[in-house]
Parts: sequence; structure tokens; C-alpha cells
Amino acid sequence: MKANLFLRLALLAAAAAAAASCIYPFHPDVQGSDTRIVIEGSILAGASSTFSFSNVHPIGTPESYQDRLSFTGYIEGEDGSRIRPAGGEGTETLVFDTSDLPETQRYRVHFEDTKAGRIYESDWLEVCPAPVIDDLSYIMDKERGELDVALSMHCQGQSHFRWSYTETWEYSANRRATYYFDPQRATDGKDPLKGLLPFENGENIYYCWSTRESPDIKIFDTSEQKEDRFVDLEFHRIPRYDQRLQILYRLDVRLEALSQEAYLYWKNIEDNSQNQGTIFSPTPSQMAGNIRCVTDPAVPVIGYINACHQATARMYYDNNQELFSTYRVILNESDLYELEPKDFFYYHQNRYIVLSVLWDSPSGPVYTWVPKGCADCRTMGGSKDKPAGWPNDHK
Repeated sequence: MKANLFLRLALLAAAAAAAASCIYPFHPDVQGSDTRIVIEGSILAGASSTFSFSNVHPIGTPESYQDRLSFTGYIEGEDGSRIRPAGGEGTETLVFDTSDLPETQRYRVHFEDTKAGRIYESDWLEVCPAPVIDDLSYIMDKERGELDVALSMHCQGQSHFRWSYTETWEYSANRRATYYFDPQRATDGKDPLKGLLPFENGENIYYCWSTRESPDIKIFDTSEQKEDRFVDLEFHRIPRYDQRLQILYRLDVRLEALSQEAYLYWKNIEDNSQNQGTIFSPTPSQMAGNIRCVTDPAVPVIGYINACHQATARMYYDNNQELFSTYRVILNESDLYELEPKDFFYYHQNRYIVLSVLWDSPSGPVYTWVPKGCADCRTMGGSKDKPAGWPNDHK
């Protein structure tokens, strides 16, 4: 189960408050699951709307002990129309096709916890105007040693906004393996050389891709501007020595307008998560959202539903062209091991992989192996799943 954003921020705020106080820490003996439900998502006119459901769990609760939730529901219009989730019901994530959602009426969400039998509804929501992203660009700041990303945007008649992003990047292992070892091909251990196979047709474990979502809340407002507009709003930084800039980096930004009430809700969460709220500020779990349990008003719910359009923009940084990144792979000669075939199985079982084979050595073939972390990019957190539409031909 994914860790929800609200819980992460609540825990950060609590930890920061404890660190700044002189009160002795209290360690409660928390048993079982928390009863609070967290509902995250927005009604997105012109796109798909995704809502996720989770429980608040004590820190360190193993995933196997976390309750699996089962929700169904619909998005309701004031005219009585209902949009049911696409792709099934009774899950922890519901996706609705709201690509043709009219903006001329208000909407609300209606969800049912099919296990607990509870029903949740939001307030009626007007669809916020659509913001426009005019530009998404970067500046290579050598003095600060970072890549600075700036956003230019405008929106007619709306001054409160929230943005999120997805980062995707390509990177490589420290060394490029040209062979791999398949113990099943080695005839039950009798002939290790039969398990030694070359990478062919561009296949490799040298290039990998990683992706991650924005880890925190980012909101801003244009109320102090003459217009509801920002030009070159610097909102994201990446150190030039970061792995993300090694080869090719992509940033997908999502921007949505917020109502005044939604902005204040997220502003309070942001202040708590950054330890800027006062000691009297409500924690994220105490702040009243706009969704409630209608079958039992005493049941607490964490979340704020927004109805809006979502503007999107995409930016690439190509280090092969810019040569700005100082990220460097470390080549340590002590990591190279020249092995005899009889040692292949032992080293394979101990997380070593074959790097190369020199067949025409005067003294006979030389089989060079390295620790797996040196030549298998997957050990660095990414995968071989190349993103759709990635603009180079690496495999």
C-alpha cells in the first residue's frame, strides 16, 4: 500500500515539533490500524480523475499487516448525472473518465467503503478555471551548482494554484557488461562455460530508467501580482552532481487552480510540513477538509477534494548536449576479478556478474567479473522498462 501524502506530512510536523520542545517524548503502544480514512484526488475536467484511499497506520507497520481497502462510488453532477469508475470497483484506487465533463454545473464525489459500509461525500464544487502554462524551462546555474527549473503561467480570474510533477531519467551503470552468466544453461554445473552468453541485439544491463513523483506540496498564489500571472517562477532545483542529470532527464509538470478554501487547507499543511506553523496550528489530521462520512459524522476523514482543469507541460534536459552535469561514475580497478570457470557458480551466487571475456589472450581466455552493483544498473534503483516515447534509441 502506498504511503499517503497526508500521513507523511503529519509525521514530519509532529517530529519537528518534538525536536524543538523540552517535553519528554511519549511512545504510545499503538495496536492495529487507525480508523481514519485518507482520500486523495481531484475532479479533473478534460482528463481522467483518480482517487486513492488509505488508512493511517502507525510508523513501521508492515505492509502485510495493513488493511486492504475496498471502495466504490461515483462523481455526481447537480443535474443528477453520475460518472462511474472505469475499469472496475471495489479497489483502493478509482479512476473516472471526466474528459468530457461540462463546466456549467457543480460536482461532488460519493464514495462507499464496501467493507465498513460507510458512505463519504464531498461538498458541491465549482470547476476552477483552467490555468495556462506559457513556458517550462531550465537555467544552468554554475555558481550554485544546480539546474534551476522555471515556470511561466497565467490564469484568468484565479489566483491560487497547486502544482505537482513526475521526474523520469536515464542513467547508466559504472561499467558496461558485454556478457552474462546463466547457471541453468551450464548443464547442472558440469560445464560453466555453457552458461556464459553474450548480450546481443542491443540488450544490456547498462542503461536504466527511474521515475518518481513530487514528494511534497507545492502551492503559490498571484494575489500580490497585478495580474494572475507568473513569469519564470523558479520552483525546482537539481544539483549538477545528481544522477538524474547524467544522461537524459524529463520533467512532467501538472498545474491546477484552487479555490480559496482549498488553498488555505493546503497552505496549512505546507506550513506544518515545513515547521513554519505555530504551536497552535492544526496538524494535517486535525484540519477539516471538504469530505465527510455521512453515515457516521463522528468518523474522521482526511482529505480535500478539488474540481478543476489541469494544465500540463513537459521539459527535457540532455546532458550529451549541455555537458553541465558533474555526475561521474567511479571506476575502481580493485573491483575487477579474473576468474577461472570453476569459480563462476560461487561468484554468481555471491552477487558478482561477468563483465567481459578476452578470448585471444596469449595465456588463454580471460573472464573478468565485477560486483553486481558495478555493472548492473538495476541495482541502483531503476529498471529496464524504457518509458514510452523516450527520445533516444538506448535499450
